[in-house]
Amino acid sequence: MTDAAPDPSTAEDVIRSIFRASADRLIATESAAIADAPDGVHEHRTSVRRLRSLLAAFHGYLDGSAAQRLRVEFAEWGTQLGVVRDVEVRVDVATTAMIDLEIEDEDLTRRLVDDEREEYSRAHARLCELHDLPRSGARMTELEAFVTEPPFTSDVDGAADTLSRVARKEARRVRRAAKRSDGSIESLHAVRKAGRRLRYVAEALHHVAPDTFGTEYAELAAAGEKVHGVLGDHRDELIFIDRLEHARVLAGHAGERVEPYDRLIARSRERAHDELDHLRSALTAVRKAKASI
Repeated sequence: MTDAAPDPSTAEDVIRSIFRASADRLIATESAAIADAPDGVHEHRTSVRRLRSLLAAFHGYLDGSAAQRLRVEFAEWGTQLGVVRDVEVRVDVATTAMIDLEIEDEDLTRRLVDDEREEYSRAHARLCELHDLPRSGARMTELEAFVTEPPFTSDVDGAADTLSRVARKEARRVRRAAKRSDGSIESLHAVRKAGRRLRYVAEALHHVAPDTFGTEYAELAAAGEKVHGVLGDHRDELIFIDRLEHARVLAGHAGERVEPYDRLIARSRERAHDELDHLRSALTAVRKAKASI
């Protein structure tokens, strides 16, 4: 049996490996997104977000202008993916809610599911058009050049374990965002993004160098994912409520039944409230996980 390869010994080797793995995942998920394979857009969008999060987290070890340029390029692509994914999520949330409440209403289904599926098809077609533009190929070429020879600064000199400070910094970022939150959608979104970045950083360190960054980093990643997941579900319910309220007005003007919309709105408000109740335990998990590294 061949022994496992030893962990990278330097910070430079760890970061280089992290960006190589992140780029490989992004490249591997692109074709499925364009082909509209099941979960294809979601997986590719996640890969784009992971890359951007890692570029931000490790910016102190990289040439700032080069890293920022790549972040901007993929921010635009991520936004385009998000347009498609958001429609997909709205359909999924609506379908689940209607099943949960055992609602069968042709007019409501048309507005909340059928019309949205048509919108999804249009949004995905537009995504494919944008993907076929020269800028898409240039973006991927720039990514490959970046990860092949990352533009490191002298700060990258040092042992691999010095990168633990990055994970601790991201954990503090989550808690600071939570303390600043006033319960508004914008402030909760900041907490969510911080949790997402914490997850990707801890996950990447553990994946590349599991002996150096052990199971405590996997636990830290899980805690960050919990924060992100709770607030993501909360956001999905709020977006669905907005969609329901708009559709309810249209349904009323058309003489359709509005009672099913009221039931769905009440359910989503309750679920959104429940998700916020889970946030406290998720933040506690971040605090405990940080204390162990």
